[in-house]
Amino acid sequence: MIGTANMQHELKQLYRKWPDIRRYLKTLGCDSVGAEDIFQEALLIYIRKHESSEFELTVEPFFYVRNTCKLLWYNQARKEQKQLSTELHENIEAAEEVWFEKEMKIREVESTLEKLGAQCQELLQLFYGLGWNMVDIAKKIGLRNDKVAKAQKYRCLQKAKEMIQEHEQLVEPIKA
Repeated sequence: MIGTANMQHELKQLYRKWPDIRRYLKTLGCDSVGAEDIFQEALLIYIRKHESSEFELTVEPFFYVRNTCKLLWYNQARKEQKQLSTELHENIEAAEEVWFEKEMKIREVESTLEKLGAQCQELLQLFYGLGWNMVDIAKKIGLRNDKVAKAQKYRCLQKAKEMIQEHEQLVEPIKA
């Protein structure tokens, strides 16, 4: 229990002013729950200071507590901002790393496709790049029919996959 009757009276007065302090903290960007926590912390600081023989109150208790609340809120907001900034920086770094890995994979696939024969390159470009059907592809590159084009596409894809896997096996020891 808090010592003097005077202090109890001051605390009652401060609790009556709580809505004003909450409103003030909200104008600074604090939410209701945070404002309540900050108010309680400011009251504890006020009580501890008041019990100190060196403490000399030069303003009304309301203004002292309100300003303490403001400082506590600014400190809390600064810490949260610093943490958000750190998290954002980490997320950006992670996204850049993912992007870089995807970009390297794309370049690897492009490089592999360039090593395929001209007919495979054209077939895959027409099918995947331009969305042509197998009948039209067969006519364009001089194959007998769409079934032959489909079989050729399968062989081209298998060859590309093999080349990519070989490349990955060569690159993997370098990364480790």
